[in-house]
Amino acid sequence: MEKYVAVNQRPRPVRRLSVGWAVTLTFDSLATALASLVLCGTGLLLPGITEDYGPATGPTSPMALAFFAAALVLMASLAATATLLSRAGTGRARPFALWLSAARLALLVLPVAIFVAYGILTIES
Repeated sequence: MEKYVAVNQRPRPVRRLSVGWAVTLTFDSLATALASLVLCGTGLLLPGITEDYGPATGPTSPMALAFFAAALVLMASLAATATLLSRAGTGRARPFALWLSAARLALLVLPVAIFVAYGILTIES
């Protein structure tokens, strides 16, 4: 059985990302990686601060494990966004991935901004 391919058919062109979305994705990936590193570092330092070492002198604190889990969730959501963007042409997965990235970036930046604003207000008062 032979497959016939039309000669004049072109693949549908994939729409490029706008500059705003490209900048958002860049900041999102950097902020997610930095937040994940900070969470892992906090998880590593927390048992020493709280003096909660287990039998093998490893972090056994549930709070430290929660920091590691949060870092894992952040990196997994970043990987999901990258997968959705790489496999999405112009379908519904691409806008979902872009909005997921924007929401994650907002969830990472908003607490930092609130913390900084709170620190400025309490120090200045």
